[in-house]
Amino acid sequence: MSYQVLARKYRPQSFAEIVGQGHVATTLTNALLHQKVAHAYLFSGPRGVGKTTTARILAKALNCVKGPTPTPCNACDSCLRIAQGQELVDVLEIDAASNRGIEEIRELRENVRYAPARSRYKVYIVDEAHQITHDAFNAFLKTLEEPPEHAVFVLATTEHQKIPATILSRCQLFRFKRVSTDELTKHLEKILTSEKIKAEPEALARLARASGGSVRDSLSLLDQSLAYASGSLTAKQVEMLLGFLPEEFLIGFASALLERKPAGVLEWVRQLVDEGWDIPQFVRDFREFLRQSMVDQLSEGGKERKSEGSGALTPSLPHSFTLSLAGRPISLAETLHMIKVMGQCVDEMRWNDNPRLVLELYSLRLTQPFVDAGELFRRLEALEKGQPGTEAPVSEPLKLHRATAPISSSPAVSGGGPIHSPKISGSPTTTLGMTSTDSAPASMDSLAVSASPDVAVLWKRLITELWKKPTVASHLERAHLKSAAASEWVIGFVDAFALASVQRNQAFLEETVAAVVGRPIRVRLVQQALDRREGEDATVVVMPVSEEKTRAAVQDVRVQKVLDVFKGKIRE
Repeated sequence: MSYQVLARKYRPQSFAEIVGQGHVATTLTNALLHQKVAHAYLFSGPRGVGKTTTARILAKALNCVKGPTPTPCNACDSCLRIAQGQELVDVLEIDAASNRGIEEIRELRENVRYAPARSRYKVYIVDEAHQITHDAFNAFLKTLEEPPEHAVFVLATTEHQKIPATILSRCQLFRFKRVSTDELTKHLEKILTSEKIKAEPEALARLARASGGSVRDSLSLLDQSLAYASGSLTAKQVEMLLGFLPEEFLIGFASALLERKPAGVLEWVRQLVDEGWDIPQFVRDFREFLRQSMVDQLSEGGKERKSEGSGALTPSLPHSFTLSLAGRPISLAETLHMIKVMGQCVDEMRWNDNPRLVLELYSLRLTQPFVDAGELFRRLEALEKGQPGTEAPVSEPLKLHRATAPISSSPAVSGGGPIHSPKISGSPTTTLGMTSTDSAPASMDSLAVSASPDVAVLWKRLITELWKKPTVASHLERAHLKSAAASEWVIGFVDAFALASVQRNQAFLEETVAAVVGRPIRVRLVQQALDRREGEDATVVVMPVSEEKTRAAVQDVRVQKVLDVFKGKIRE
């Protein structure tokens, strides 16, 4: 006798044996007990979770010699024929992928009028029902709504959203869910006990996770693993067979990222390629490793806070909550950032012919210092509220003057090289400067923009993210960040066309700002006048210095070139 795969050998034969779909089994059992069986059902859910199996069990329950009963005997002629797929007259399984047209539905309407040949009910199991054409569904409406008393229809589909509403309203809808990893592991362990085969618990857990919640997929993977293994099944054998990276590799790669060592990260990628591992699968495995580590630690942290608190889980985590990855501390925000970057890496690999290059670029990006935008804005908010312990160190009173050039938010840098920083300016109609003796202090927004280098970092990150839509990013690069409060950013435009273009994409801009900052921020776009009229001389303001330094600066070739281009003059 030929070998029978485990998925067929251990196919459930009663409602009690169905794995992970207790809500469906209970409802159908009660319907059979109280003689309230509907004439049409729609089973929806992912592949391999028991839709067709449940339909067959329902057919057996209706046509069993002891039925209708929720516990078919599995011994009578009708039960045996249905279980073996040999009942071709009264229980018809139709593949809608190849019988999807109006002619096939017309033939079904003709046959449904005839009484069953040997059984109590005629049961029609229509698999992949969403592939039936729109016209065929319309032809099926009347039959589905008022079928003969001896007919029961069971439609099975993986995409119930494609089923017309007119069909849904005539059926009882049951949503089959993915089976949890724990339930699948117990199911596999039960089968191996029946087969008298030993296996490590970790090996079964890896198989269950790889199946994605599908019972059929888990049994197919188990079949493949048993064919590979000699004797008992181990976790190492499962990893080698299915292409799972050892956890030590994932931990080592994570360590290299957290140590900010580009050379170490590239060495891990080289080893990955040399050993022949699938790069996209590695990225998916590493992303899942990060997620699982985060979820496990957050769950444990929630339980600890529950035991220490009043008995209820804290609705949100404290900002200082620290996780551990590869034996090193890491913030929750950075963990989320790493998961997001790995997701972007997977998406990029779909359209790139060099997955190694994509992995190297995204991995090197993760070695750069991480800036928590949420923490920066909490500091800004604390500054606005004037909380103690958050004041910015000031070495001397601020003394600013009206200037045509935008005010740089970057720290002072010695040397003559150019400094690239976002354009951040004050209002063009208001005096920007203040001294320690001014009667009206400057607003906290103006202080935050002019004095904090953190805002410059956020602005640069915003421009980078906006390049997903180049038309918006190109206009924002020429704009000025006038103020950056905790709840609102004000961005000024000199060019009216640029302002109108960005206003048409304001929703995208606010979504991007929220992603960069870490919380929703309102963005206000304003038109601002030119700093000088056409034909007026530009004025460059410099701080008072010694006469010798002033003379040297005036004679500098670069200064002379600037004065020639802008027709300007130096005012001491």
